[in-house]
Amino acid sequence: MIEAGIVPAFTGDELKKMLESMPIKERRIAQRKFRKIWRKLAKEDHALESLMTSGRGVSPSKSEKRNRAVLVLSELFIKSK
Repeated sequence: MIEAGIVPAFTGDELKKMLESMPIKERRIAQRKFRKIWRKLAKEDHALESLMTSGRGVSPSKSEKRNRAVLVLSELFIKSK
């Protein structure tokens, strides 16, 4: 995951701590890479898109954010094999 530029966190608290420990420039890059991966997953499979978004202009719910993190991590684990 680190090679992909993604923070290797499994919970929201871990993620917050890791992002806060990073320099601002690297934090921004990691967040952008994460968004790029989950958007790519949503484009490839429209069923996943409904799990990750409520619609345009609507803030994501806590469960949607969790779903994004789980799907991105699972995608990275599958690709690393």
